[in-house]
Amino acid sequence: MKRIGSNLRPAEQKPNRNLRNIIRYTDEESPQNNYPKRIVSPMLPSECCSEENREIVGNARVVDGFKFCYKICRTCGHAVRYFYPAVETNDDAVRQYRAWKRYMVQ
Repeated sequence: MKRIGSNLRPAEQKPNRNLRNIIRYTDEESPQNNYPKRIVSPMLPSECCSEENREIVGNARVVDGFKFCYKICRTCGHAVRYFYPAVETNDDAVRQYRAWKRYMVQ
């Protein structure tokens, strides 16, 4: 899954940040939760993977104004990186992205 707003800045303006995804999707290994180092998850979600059945793993992080956390299904172990809806921010990248989205909707 591509992070929303990942290409908002030119390459020379992007800060050095670690956005690597710790979730490894595979059907060859059983689901494992070794947060914060690695999470092994099934490739596809099952019918049990509803928002009510997912639990937050670890703490929420903020990278360039985007707040996210990892959520894992209690039943099958399918994991996702969940991005919270942005309410307000001081980050230029988020403001530019929102202005661009408003322009595209028109």
